[in-house]
Amino acid sequence: MMRDNQQWTDYAFRLFETRQGEVVHHIVQKFDYTQQSASVTTRGLTGELSRTYVVKLKHLQCSCGMWGNYGIPCSHAIQACRHFAVNASNFIPSYYDIQSFKKTYKGRFAPIWGRDDWDDVDFILVHNPTRCAQRGPGRSRSTWIHNKMDRPQTRVQQLYQAR
Repeated sequence: MMRDNQQWTDYAFRLFETRQGEVVHHIVQKFDYTQQSASVTTRGLTGELSRTYVVKLKHLQCSCGMWGNYGIPCSHAIQACRHFAVNASNFIPSYYDIQSFKKTYKGRFAPIWGRDDWDDVDFILVHNPTRCAQRGPGRSRSTWIHNKMDRPQTRVQQLYQAR
């Protein structure tokens, strides 16, 4: 990466490039220059407008949540940056820089000793086979916590009200 004079790690570069490619499906509809916020609508596969996201450049936020999760601007934020004539790459955090990546692995790593060199412990590890027992045949128990959105009647009502 350093030999190629990359500014960011491969992960950040690929993610940013992918999101830049998705920008063609977005339209900035409403915006506020003073707050640098915009309403970005995505187009579906057939060309109809489908979802709208709110982007706030000053707060580094998008209502899709992707920008906050990864730190790299989402496609909606990149489209808003283009609309405001701002370079979206300026919003990529410094921890994705090659120099930060290099500093992460700059320190020394000590090898791990073999089991023969481990210190003796003053407790006994007890194996409990009931904790690891396989569940019997059949459908496994669901760990899903159901809410109103999971009820079929509620979902039908929501779809009807959205039209």
